[in-house]
Amino acid sequence: MKYPKRIQNRVNRIEGQVKGVKKMMMNDIDEDKVMTQLQAVISSLESLKLELVKKQMKESLIEDIRKSLGLSD
Repeated sequence: MKYPKRIQNRVNRIEGQVKGVKKMMMNDIDEDKVMTQLQAVISSLESLKLELVKKQMKESLIEDIRKSLGLSD
């Protein structure tokens, strides 16, 4: 399955956020700042999950409509 560029970009941003958190931890940055960044990562993951659910629902709806119109393979 090919994911749209916007979803691939989100994953890349999340990867960068996680690397940033790791770097903060390795550089012994204040735990409050690390926790703030972890919350940002969690929010980004939730947003990505929502995008994937919306994509899946849209594809399912389109397929159901195609089937109901007799256009499905």
